[in-house]
Amino acid sequence: IILFFSVPLGVFSAIKPDSLFSRALMGSSIVGVSIPVFLTAIMMVYLFSIKLGWLPSYGRGELVMLGGWGTGLLTVDGWLHILMPSIALSSIMLPLFIRLIRSEMMEVLESEYIKYAWAKGLSHRRVWFVHAFKNTLLPVITVGGVQLGVTIAFTILTETVFQWQGLGFMFMEAVERSDAPLLVAYLMFVGIVMVGVNTIVDLIYGLVNPTIRIAGVK
Repeated sequence: IILFFSVPLGVFSAIKPDSLFSRALMGSSIVGVSIPVFLTAIMMVYLFSIKLGWLPSYGRGELVMLGGWGTGLLTVDGWLHILMPSIALSSIMLPLFIRLIRSEMMEVLESEYIKYAWAKGLSHRRVWFVHAFKNTLLPVITVGGVQLGVTIAFTILTETVFQWQGLGFMFMEAVERSDAPLLVAYLMFVGIVMVGVNTIVDLIYGLVNPTIRIAGVK
């Protein structure tokens, strides 16, 4: 959800920074960053579950067993149950990524090699999406890996509000029961995930940035 919306919105607001849409987007992103994720979750439950009755407010919905593991991603009811938690969890990161992509894209568009690309007579589409956008992704990839840890932390609040039986919910129950082995296992799992994600980010960064690949070969 974060990448699907932040990339096109951030790029468009950088290309048209003075448009009414871009100004409204930047204003709303400030509000979005300021609202705590648990408050967003509570407001969504109140609006879409209590007032409108469109979406379920808690639980995982209908599950399908796959090798002893239950998943709701194969049922319509499961997707309806995961929709609000996913949106609430992404709401804290989405405004940040929109602003990051916008600022990086605007900075890249002012660089010398972009001016040279304009001077060569390249089309707007090629300059924006081939030359500028690729270099915009470099800091986004780095920040994305770091922010994953923040997202994992916020799952505790999201799963508590929506009564989602996940790792965050399990962590809260372990705290209430003073279950030290389970707490240690949870923290070790989160640490392993963070190390793995940062390793993948470094590999992707090398694929996107040719200078790192050249330095590695040398």
